Amino acid sequence: MLPLRKTQMLAFDPEVMAMALQDGVLEHVQLEPGVFRGQIAHTATPGSRVDWGRYGLSVLARGDTTRDMVTITLPLGGHGAWRVHGRDANVGDIVIFPECGELLVTLPPEAQWLSVQVPRCRLEAAELEPALCRGGCPRRAKGEIDAGLQATLASLAPVLAPHDSSAIAGDAEMQRAHDELLAALFCELARRGGSADASAALSPGERWRVVRRAEDYLDGRGDESVRIDDLCVAACTSLSRLERSFHEVFGVGPRRFLMLRRLAAVRRELLRADAGTSVTDVATRWGFFHLGRFSQEYRLHYGERPSQTLSQLRGVVPTPVHAA
Repeated sequence: MLPLRKTQMLAFDPEVMAMALQDGVLEHVQLEPGVFRGQIAHTATPGSRVDWGRYGLSVLARGDTTRDMVTITLPLGGHGAWRVHGRDANVGDIVIFPECGELLVTLPPEAQWLSVQVPRCRLEAAELEPALCRGGCPRRAKGEIDAGLQATLASLAPVLAPHDSSAIAGDAEMQRAHDELLAALFCELARRGGSADASAALSPGERWRVVRRAEDYLDGRGDESVRIDDLCVAACTSLSRLERSFHEVFGVGPRRFLMLRRLAAVRRELLRADAGTSVTDVATRWGFFHLGRFSQEYRLHYGERPSQTLSQLRGVVPTPVHAA
């Protein structure tokens, strides 16, 4: 299976569009006159598939979804309203289509979208509400794309939808990108009430048990990649409870906490680096794909650039970082 497949469309071709999505089972109809332009970036790992697309003209997509995976779709943009099974949907809504269910979506002109396919077991591991993806009908979690999800999408775009097809990520990097995207989407679904216990109270003892089990799991990992649904299973809790436990104990959610741990791991390596160590090698090894964003996050958190941390060990006087 290729980790990245890009489809560039300079004219409307229903067969090409069908084969690029959902194993070729969707029918596409161009709804307005004009010369169609579009593109789809398809990436795959053993446990998930991601399609990131853009269509210039309004299109109808319909058909049955795949048999083995739930489809989570996020409209990212468009000139006008989206329609899902005859009902209006907004940019930022998250739409969940069950496996073997019907998909009927009208995309507006200049539509941008993200579609993720995952096995049901990953949603169930995070204890997201089963009703979100059962019964053959789509479910819609209304909301807007917040700053955190926007930042995640921006940082993952170079991996999941690169402009240059020659810059294809390796298997490990692609797996981390998929896991980070799913973590962001799952957390957003939980925040929008997708968890059955979203409003249940947490006792102090339960908060500590959840956090300690999660930390034990993190400390026992031999690598830097952690799936948010695996963390839920390890902590014996739902994603909603995991989120609240981390916020109440550490003041940040589990995804932010994981990112801070990765930043600390990078700093630990840079402070003890051998000659010839590069910031890029260390950062990418700890799952930071967008080096510009990583450098900014590092500087904001530690008050110096990662290159300055490294240069201090080599007898180079670092240039002070001044606040903007």
